[in-house]
Amino acid sequence: MRDIIGMALALVVLRVRGENISDGFCTDGKCFVVHVDSSSFDAAQLVCQEKGGHLMTVRSQKVADDLGGLLNGASGNFWLGLKYADNQCSNPNDGLKGFKWVTGDNTTHYVNWKNDLTVCSPLCVSVSHKDGLKWTERPCNDKIEGYLCEYDNTGYCPPLSTDASVSYQTLYGFTAKEELKEIPQFTNGTLLPLRTRHICVEGYWLKAPWNCEVFNGGCENKCVQNGRSFACICPPGFELDNNGVTCSQQDDDPCDLAKCVRKCTRVGNAFACTCQSGFQLGADVKSCEHCKPGFHIEGGVCVDDDECEPEPCEHECINTDGSYYCQCFPGFIESTEDMHKCKMHCEKSICPADCDPNNNALCNCPDGFLLEDQFCVDIDECDSGFCDHACENTPGGFKCSCYEGYMLTDTNRCIKEDFEGSGSSTPFDIFIPTSRSPTDKPTSISAGSLLGIMVCIVVCILLLVCLAHCIMKRLSKMHHYDVDKGHNEIYDFQQVITEKHST
Repeated sequence: MRDIIGMALALVVLRVRGENISDGFCTDGKCFVVHVDSSSFDAAQLVCQEKGGHLMTVRSQKVADDLGGLLNGASGNFWLGLKYADNQCSNPNDGLKGFKWVTGDNTTHYVNWKNDLTVCSPLCVSVSHKDGLKWTERPCNDKIEGYLCEYDNTGYCPPLSTDASVSYQTLYGFTAKEELKEIPQFTNGTLLPLRTRHICVEGYWLKAPWNCEVFNGGCENKCVQNGRSFACICPPGFELDNNGVTCSQQDDDPCDLAKCVRKCTRVGNAFACTCQSGFQLGADVKSCEHCKPGFHIEGGVCVDDDECEPEPCEHECINTDGSYYCQCFPGFIESTEDMHKCKMHCEKSICPADCDPNNNALCNCPDGFLLEDQFCVDIDECDSGFCDHACENTPGGFKCSCYEGYMLTDTNRCIKEDFEGSGSSTPFDIFIPTSRSPTDKPTSISAGSLLGIMVCIVVCILLLVCLAHCIMKRLSKMHHYDVDKGHNEIYDFQQVITEKHST
């Protein structure tokens, strides 16, 4: 165990050097790490060696595919572990053209040269995602954008969990989540949401706190040793969380005094009691009572009522927890008079009519439209002169507006506004829309109906004239009768006032 601790501490020191790590991946007992750090070939190889590795070798198509995933999104050129140092010119017919891996051998089942030219001077190899990962020869002292390191991944652990979310922090400097399948030794794994911490040692996961000499025992604050065991402690004013490694500030939990019957949730410095699905809070906001509206009890559990079962909606019914709502088919909108009903709706001047599939002669159109050859054509209500001033036709309706200095009343009438102290006037061809769509659209009146109305008005006027004549004649007779009788009585006549009530 002491040797393992020493190895871990050495790797911790090495992590300080050669950082700027962007990504990493482990598979088939190997780990590959991308360093975004301008460096020459030899300087890059030295960083990899300090952590027990070397520049990356790409000996198979599978490793080449892994390389493509690592450099996906990375720009620039990156050193690979191929170097040519012989004094003789290379042979293009040889797979590696006289190059050797930094491990000292030339074994490979994969090559991907950018060209097959003969090489006669010491060169090294780089790749870039932009060039399709082609192997490119270049002088070894070039300082390019980065390099790739390869490490033997012995003693790795399986994933910490396949059910919960996990975050891994490796000794090689890259972080990973659930996608990592071979977890390098000495990796710290944090299991969420409890934030319990674990370390991989020789293929096994140890739960924190462990030896205080390795990563502070996994403690967030301070690790202490008690005999042969280890423990995490928190600073004053903080207490240790249930996971045994993290600390939280001490304060009074309002839920401790809430006495919720079912469940208590802390909301800042307050609390909120909640009930199981379907139940509602009682008057004391702590207990849970019978099922709330829209639910019924089955086996002691509140179950949602299916309000859509009796088919209350004209079109579609959507059931929700404790309620429901109606939804109209395309081309229809909910009726303002009844939420269960739908009416045709058209937002254009011409729309297809809703026709009976078995009888094309039976078609319907929305209000404000006329049927023409199985199409609904918008009626231009502005032709009827319904508005006092300006009129704007809309699909299925219209809008009235008034000239400047006037205000709209009764959806279509314009009255002059009273501006005290204003002696200016504005031309009537300038108007400010102050309208809203009328609730009721005007009814078209035929010529025959208009003639009938006028005849009725004339007859009524004649009847009123005759009635007035008869009343005056009767009053005249009464006056003559009283004079002939010689009566001296004076009759007080009350003036009759007829009030005309506007309807």
